[in-house]
Amino acid sequence: MTALVDYNIIFLDKSWYWLNDPEIKALTMTPDFSKEDQASYFKSLPKKKDYWIKGITENTLPIGAMGLKHINSQNAEYWGYIGEKEYWGKGIGSFMIEQAINKARELSLNEIYLIVGKQNNKAKELYLKKGFRLAEANDTEKYFLQL
Repeated sequence: MTALVDYNIIFLDKSWYWLNDPEIKALTMTPDFSKEDQASYFKSLPKKKDYWIKGITENTLPIGAMGLKHINSQNAEYWGYIGEKEYWGKGIGSFMIEQAINKARELSLNEIYLIVGKQNNKAKELYLKKGFRLAEANDTEKYFLQL
């Protein structure tokens, strides 16, 4: 069973490996980062008022992370990734998007948006299926969903 859980040090440690995997790094457009950068990020989380982060588990196994960032009174940016590749294509991305939409509605936001690399075709298919619409296309693509 897929579940949202608190993002903790276990997810932080796994994210080091997930986000340094060349394929995942490219698909998520993750810049280079150090262990120190990661520790600083984790330490800052309780102070961030414009950020919502959750871990994703499958039968209690940590498999990814997701959230909303740049939250304001109108909108927020969705982000998420499944770090354990054997769980790709199993509907977990849909679950993640639905959870983000639910949280955005709970926060009374008007829309959520996301930025995705042009090469990330599977993610783009999912976003379109979930009702997102392409708004901008440059080196990356920006999608919006009205709530």
